[in-house]
Amino acid sequence: SAGTAIAGSIVMARALAPIEQVFGAWRNIVQARQAWQRLQGFLSRQGMGRSDRALPRPTGRIAVEQLSFAFPGQARPSIRGMSFALAPGEVLAVIGPSAAGKSTLIRLLTGTLQPSAGAVRLDGADVFRWQRSDFGRHVGYLPQEVCLFDGTVFENIARMGEARPDDVYEAARLAGCHDMILRLPQGYDTRIGDDGQHLSGGQKQMVGLARAMFGQPVFVVLDEPNSNLDGDAELDLMRAVRRLSDRGTTVVLVSHGPRLVQACDTVLVMREGAVSLLGPRDDVLASLRQRNAPNTPAVAPVPSVAAVPEPSGKLMQAHA
Repeated sequence: SAGTAIAGSIVMARALAPIEQVFGAWRNIVQARQAWQRLQGFLSRQGMGRSDRALPRPTGRIAVEQLSFAFPGQARPSIRGMSFALAPGEVLAVIGPSAAGKSTLIRLLTGTLQPSAGAVRLDGADVFRWQRSDFGRHVGYLPQEVCLFDGTVFENIARMGEARPDDVYEAARLAGCHDMILRLPQGYDTRIGDDGQHLSGGQKQMVGLARAMFGQPVFVVLDEPNSNLDGDAELDLMRAVRRLSDRGTTVVLVSHGPRLVQACDTVLVMREGAVSLLGPRDDVLASLRQRNAPNTPAVAPVPSVAAVPEPSGKLMQAHA
């Protein structure tokens, strides 16, 4: 009958619907499976060449030795034969035009990329081969895009681990955000939501800076730390950098602003993955003014900042 035909059609459609959905999503299923296989292969390679032995606490002496790096399938290296050295407590500003290789250099300095040639050494040990859990205790890192976790301000500064309150407060004071945190609804116990959605961009950056300074690291890397900061917060950042230097912490920061360079001892100008200029801050800035290169970030004239102590004058030993 007509009713039986209609009922049979409905039952057949219901029965075949899951199969049709699988066919419709088959491309996504295959792509997800391939992505999973690539991820598993990548993670299995990450442990290769890593040391399983913890090393003594370093002093912060950095040596970059003929460093080169090229991404797979890339004909031109992103980093080409870079060499320089930093003494404990020295502050280096890395500047240069877009696509100069600054972010790649930062990843190599923190050991998240394996160099194609050369090495980055912390107190003589290759940072890529350093045991990851041990290496993280000695290094602070502030990425360009700060990522915070769903938890309290206290937990995020403590790197989501167990920590003494005094250590967290010390990191916040060092970063210059202790008073800002106290003004939050529940202070250090304020829950910030997924990726810090309840904080402003500047607040996220300051909490990320405090996280980088947690645990008295000997080496701190800051990738454009002032991108979301106003004038007063930027001055706090400059003071924090100088306090780190006074403690003997080696600092490398990427900056596009002329003001932050004033807190540095040495300036490295990158161009096309190589060292264009390297030396004491005042000498490099004077050379940039003379060159007046159109693609070089504007670093002059630089206003004097009385609130920030002048650099100690420590010079980097550059290697050709």
